[in-house]
Amino acid sequence: MGAMQTEPSCSRRRGARFPAGAWALVLLLGMPAVRAGAQSDEASLSLSGALRAAGSHSLAADRAALQVKTAMEGVKQARSSYFPLVSLTGGLYERDHEVVARFGTLSAPTTNKGYWSFEASVREVLWDFGRRSSGLRGAQKREEAVDAAGRAAVSGAQVAALNAYLQVLRLGERRVVVGERVRSLQDHLRVAQNLYKEGVVARNDLLETEVRLRDVQDQAAQLADQQEVARRSLNRLLGRDPGAGLDLPSHLPPPPPLRVSDETLQARALDGNPEVMALQRKLAAEKEAVALRQGDRKPVLFAEAMHTYQKNDYLVYDNANILFLGAQWDVYDGGARDSRIREAEIATELTTRDLTEAKRRVAIEVDQALRAYRQALREAATAGVNVKAAEENLRIVEDQYRAGIANSTDALDAEAVLAASRFSLVDRHYQAYAEQAAALSVAGEDLPTFYDTIGTRTPEKQP
Repeated sequence: MGAMQTEPSCSRRRGARFPAGAWALVLLLGMPAVRAGAQSDEASLSLSGALRAAGSHSLAADRAALQVKTAMEGVKQARSSYFPLVSLTGGLYERDHEVVARFGTLSAPTTNKGYWSFEASVREVLWDFGRRSSGLRGAQKREEAVDAAGRAAVSGAQVAALNAYLQVLRLGERRVVVGERVRSLQDHLRVAQNLYKEGVVARNDLLETEVRLRDVQDQAAQLADQQEVARRSLNRLLGRDPGAGLDLPSHLPPPPPLRVSDETLQARALDGNPEVMALQRKLAAEKEAVALRQGDRKPVLFAEAMHTYQKNDYLVYDNANILFLGAQWDVYDGGARDSRIREAEIATELTTRDLTEAKRRVAIEVDQALRAYRQALREAATAGVNVKAAEENLRIVEDQYRAGIANSTDALDAEAVLAASRFSLVDRHYQAYAEQAAALSVAGEDLPTFYDTIGTRTPEKQP
């Protein structure tokens, strides 16, 4: 489905706009990021492009396609019951003695000890009281169910790919923050060294700063390793070789807004959720299976035409043409037929219960994801304001340290507070994407189409 076009319900407080300070994110994320490739952002793999790749080339997509092909073969098999059955049999008979017929005191052979025999037959079902049509409808419903289940699996694969995509970018931007920390600590170390030479501060200021700097440098190496692992995982989820080159943008703008109310999205989820749709198709197929099993109680009317040939010296006519019109009816089978019917009915009851539970779970999941999405946006806004406050706090403390009013620990703590605020800004930004995608996926929205709009709309308004 395309991007949604109505204002969210929580925006009814129209005067409460998204705080401008939160989009200090744009300034932070605009810093040069560590990239997996060497191309520009214009040539990099977009989020919607990654989602389409997961929908086409992931393991889930390949499995879904093969499972649908298997189900299509089942439809072909069911449709074949409308065609006549043509059989050819033949071979050489070798008996230990001739077949001899006795007529009173007379006897005469009727077959040779060894002879060739061939038979060609065409059998056509004339009427089976709807059994074939039930079988065909059931096979078609199963194909639809398999297709819906495959779509649900692909939707899950797309969400997994989206989270992996966001993880690569999040770690890259955390590396940017750590890079800023290294430069800030190096600047503070130079100030401390100058003050130490002048006899203003003690040597412990140098040692404390050096310890903090080494810890941050180790963190930078750890993040680099984590991002490489995340990049390889993303490649795998996209159906690519893990070691293949992968060029991603340096950052994503704020998430595009939802364009329908939360209530509308929740209502859509009850029928549009991929898992719910798969269960609905499965239930329809199982109902047809019940009808097919019930058809086993009825007779089958058929016609069979045969041509036989037997190399027999005692037959007047070696060839014979036979037409047979008849019926087949399994009157009693020890209860196996009724047991199969009940088995099919129980399967529909189980799926009906699963469907009810799935709808209840989906209603909770989409509500939970929407609440988490709104919360992530609020926290991103708060983190944006906190970054500005922490930057100003660090500037003041550094000035005080140079003037001998504050100690080195105060400056290092202020730097750590700024780093934590920047980390929170990055994390909340991508958490908002993840929660938004979770809500949209549960509601059955097309994620690649929705995220085609990235960067083309204003940020979400806040309650």
